[in-house]
Amino acid sequence: MDKNTLKSLGLTDNEVKVYLSILQLGTCSGTEIRKHAKISNSQVYSALDTLITNGLITYEKRALGKKYTALNPSVIKKIIEKRNKDIEESIPYLKNLQNKNILSTETAIFEGLSGFKNAMINLSEECPRNETIYIIGFSNQAYKNKQLADILRDVNKISKQKKHKFKMILDNPGNKFFKQRAEEGLSEIKFMRGGFKSPAAIDVFQDYVYILLWDEHPYAIRIKNKNIADGFKTYFDFLWNMAKK
Repeated sequence: MDKNTLKSLGLTDNEVKVYLSILQLGTCSGTEIRKHAKISNSQVYSALDTLITNGLITYEKRALGKKYTALNPSVIKKIIEKRNKDIEESIPYLKNLQNKNILSTETAIFEGLSGFKNAMINLSEECPRNETIYIIGFSNQAYKNKQLADILRDVNKISKQKKHKFKMILDNPGNKFFKQRAEEGLSEIKFMRGGFKSPAAIDVFQDYVYILLWDEHPYAIRIKNKNIADGFKTYFDFLWNMAKK
């Protein structure tokens, strides 16, 4: 069993040692655990208390003292599921606590594949149902990295469910994103042609601007400011009038 998995449950090194010892020994005494785990008596019994509380082990009293047994390791999955459910249920309360009027301009930076995926999911979730997203400069470079393509595919599912519309300026009619969206019938699209390419895209809707760098090390900047968003929409309209269908 991966020790890091157990640590992700909040277990200490000693608690992990004790739990793994019980799994390997079967039903055993505190003394047997101490010898196997090679930690002190006090550390063993402190760890046992935590493991019992977390529902990972159980015990029974016998004439010569307590005997400890590990429950089926599949209980770890249930513990994680419960923890995730508790976190999910706490999010609405935490959102209500959040002060939405701290700054007139909100910015956030997302780096790496995980950060970039979070940015894309935020974009699709923050954008209201049936809203139009204005996109500048999306090229096929995004598809050179399979992981980025997978992220885009997953986010597109959310947008499809929310019936987002897209008004896009792309590089050329051979753009894979164009073909995908054309099949869904959700977009107005024009092309700059003439070798127009960019690893970055600018997505604008309502008061939000997302600047997305589709690269080997992806990077996203999220800005929430009405004046900035309006400025990018004006820039979009300027390019839109130059682009061709």
